[in-house]
Amino acid sequence: MDLAIIGLPRCGKTTLFSSLALGHGGKAGHEENIAVVKIPDERLERLAELLHPKKVGRAELRLHDLPAPFQPGVALDPAQAASLAGADVLVHVVRAFHRDDVPHPQSSIDPERDIVAMDLELIYHDLGIVERRLERLEAGMRGPRSEREAAERELVLLRYLKEYLEDELPLRNKLFTPQELKQLSGYGLLTLKPMLLVINIDEADSPRIAEIESDFRARYAASGGKTTAATVCVQLERELVELPEEEASQFRQELGTPEAAAPRILGLAFGLLDLITFYTVVGEECRAWAVPKGTTAHEAAAKIHSDMERGFIRAEAIAYDQLLELGTLAEAKKRGLLRSEGKQYVVRDGDVLHILFHV
Repeated sequence: MDLAIIGLPRCGKTTLFSSLALGHGGKAGHEENIAVVKIPDERLERLAELLHPKKVGRAELRLHDLPAPFQPGVALDPAQAASLAGADVLVHVVRAFHRDDVPHPQSSIDPERDIVAMDLELIYHDLGIVERRLERLEAGMRGPRSEREAAERELVLLRYLKEYLEDELPLRNKLFTPQELKQLSGYGLLTLKPMLLVINIDEADSPRIAEIESDFRARYAASGGKTTAATVCVQLERELVELPEEEASQFRQELGTPEAAAPRILGLAFGLLDLITFYTVVGEECRAWAVPKGTTAHEAAAKIHSDMERGFIRAEAIAYDQLLELGTLAEAKKRGLLRSEGKQYVVRDGDVLHILFHV
């Protein structure tokens, strides 16, 4: 999973990247800052406490922080567009904090204005893609009939997208069929991606995090379920993540803030993608795997190793809660509670799987 952190100048996006990436090996490059971050998982921690594996493998995501800030009215350069097209979720850091020594480029603090400005930049980018593709399709309508039929279906969809974008609406607000989403997957449309708004507030507003967050979610949550919001004092979080956990927790209690921001932000991004997590216990390793909802046992095997996919025999499955009650996989097998499932079994969130295969 790839998260691209975006924002208008001086919004705090690189500070957010630093706080999320701290301790995870973030690195600077010519094009962007990148860090691979472990996804917090309470169920995996409890499984590890129960089973005492020598190795615990957490699901991972990549954070991307583009160095060139967005400038209203300036088109994305090709490197920016390529980086954003490869992201699974866009994290838009929205400035709501006041600092005289860090003036806002627009001379005032207005989160709603900045959210609209960012959406418009992404909409104009997508509109350009759609219009160029429409021109090519319309010019090629004199080909063989079989090719014309496919082109006509694509034309119908693209013309609808063009009208929607011309109304200055992001595509993530629209519900598409799985077939349409598959057809659009190669275009790199940025407004089709889920959006997490991170409202970057003043430290003085920290006790009101839940209230502010609820307000922004109510206003910007889309019918497609692909937009949500988190409220964070980014600078404060950047300072707290450098403290020992106990000391940081004490500061948060004094400030009236909820839990650490990083697990909350990463969890919200994870939820926007409609993913589930399954677990494996093989030898001395207990590991979490993040996959799309609807993944089959055969597809889950491929996620683990190509040999498992090729030689798949069956999957033995048990729910996380049930395994926690029984204590060990051996006890579950002894009681006959490990379910035997075939290739087409749809993996459930929290399943603990053991894949049987031959090489």
